[in-house]
Amino acid sequence: MARSISEIKREMTDMFISDPYIREKYGIEGDGAFDDVFSKVSVENILFFIVASTIYVLESMFDALRSEVDEKSRTAVVASLPWYYSICLEYQHGDELVYDDTTKTYRYPDEDDSKRVVKFAACSDRGGGVLILVSGMDGEGKPEALSSDILDAFKEYIRRRKPAGVLVDVFSYDPDCISMSLYVQYDPLMLETDGKRISGTDYPVETAIEGYLSSIKYGGTFNKTKLVDAVQSADGVVDVLLQDVAVRPAASASYVSISGNNYTAVGGAFKTEKLREGITYVLQL
Repeated sequence: MARSISEIKREMTDMFISDPYIREKYGIEGDGAFDDVFSKVSVENILFFIVASTIYVLESMFDALRSEVDEKSRTAVVASLPWYYSICLEYQHGDELVYDDTTKTYRYPDEDDSKRVVKFAACSDRGGGVLILVSGMDGEGKPEALSSDILDAFKEYIRRRKPAGVLVDVFSYDPDCISMSLYVQYDPLMLETDGKRISGTDYPVETAIEGYLSSIKYGGTFNKTKLVDAVQSADGVVDVLLQDVAVRPAASASYVSISGNNYTAVGGAFKTEKLREGITYVLQL
């Protein structure tokens, strides 16, 4: 922030009047201040005022420039992956985008959360462009594919908001189905032969598996080791032997076994299929 003319002038005159050489040449004695020694119409006072005024104008210009640069930085579009993620969740189905001449971008004039149908998004860099995977939300709070009408409108929304010249591919699928085969050595004091809790009605192993799958970030990676860790942490579990894990993307008709330790869902998320049938409870592995 620019200093006032009086502040600038006082700073200069204080340094001037405290200089021993100046005091000697002007014959200044004692602790007299600048205003006590020089009158308002003195050449020295007028010169300091002119210089202070010039400095004030320069500092004011620098302030104006800084404000302009800050404003341009604030409104500039930085098309990073987090930015793409944010604008995906800002989509309001049925609302018109308006062009903001100040920021040179499209935006919604009003925010309406009830129209924001995109609840999950994952954005990744594909070298020459950006891949966007989005989903809505079903009644249980889980991802589901957007309808074709909504997806077409969303693609147009992205086309308008993205920087010109950037290639962006947008997809929306239902979660990948996942099935597994595993042996669970259980504690007969806590679980029944089918895995049901003796003191309750829940199935701890199934709950642990569903919990792990739900904890995977949308667009994230399934890991067999973490699945086993989740099952081993369930009540009544003594040991676990994972036999096989297979997945079926929504567009595929058949399951494919996961050969490695990791797998990233085509649809961004997972949903179990015939989970209970794939778990075998044994007293000894």
